[in-house]
Amino acid sequence: MRVLVQGTAIVLFLLAGQMRPRVRGVPLINRDLLLNLANGLLIFLLLGLPLGAATSTLKIGLLPMDWLTWPPLQLLLSFVLLDFSRYWLHFAGHRVPWLWRFHRVHHSAEFIDSTTGLRMHPVDFLQLWLVPFLLFTVLLDTSSFAPWAVPGAFTIGVLMDAFEHANLRFDLSRPLPRLWDRLFNNPHFHAWHHTRDGALCDGNYGNTLVIWDRLFGTEVTRPVPPALYGLEADQALDNSLQGWLFLRRRQKGSS
Repeated sequence: MRVLVQGTAIVLFLLAGQMRPRVRGVPLINRDLLLNLANGLLIFLLLGLPLGAATSTLKIGLLPMDWLTWPPLQLLLSFVLLDFSRYWLHFAGHRVPWLWRFHRVHHSAEFIDSTTGLRMHPVDFLQLWLVPFLLFTVLLDTSSFAPWAVPGAFTIGVLMDAFEHANLRFDLSRPLPRLWDRLFNNPHFHAWHHTRDGALCDGNYGNTLVIWDRLFGTEVTRPVPPALYGLEADQALDNSLQGWLFLRRRQKGSS
């Protein structure tokens, strides 16, 4: 179900980006899009399916949660815990050098669209799997929750991932986008996370809520989107599936 939701969101925000693009002149079907989709499919087949099957058979739940009986609050708690933990995981991916080696695969994209969330190293995927596994399988006993509560929290994150990466002009001078930006991630906020000048402008780590960046002083948003995306020359990777997997440096003069 989550794959269907993610695929639908990616398509919708790809089309929205064509109608109201932040960066103009990029064709809908391009090499980066095809690489992102191929990478996402391979990770899903080789890691997502077996890890999902293994998780479904394990029910540890050290802390009972049967005291929380109202399903909307179950969803809210699941969402906030997941989003908060992912903020710190993302923070670590940028600030811990060993983790950055792998996370920079995601930041190698020089054009950002709703498929960019699929551009990741398997080590990054394993981290993203490990956090909710520890939360909802090992730590918390959510067996008493409504069957849609925890999956609903994941679905929100999947939808926001496609939205925030969209090549979509998000004009903060307008009232509704400005109101949205006070609480939720969006293409303008997240564009500054992908700026090529990441060494001097490193932040905006939130997945869905932007309040974590504002609380912990990691917001780096500026009034207009950055001019360049991707990695600086000394960090750039070969733009291929093999280059991402083996962290192969881009050769000088290649694109």
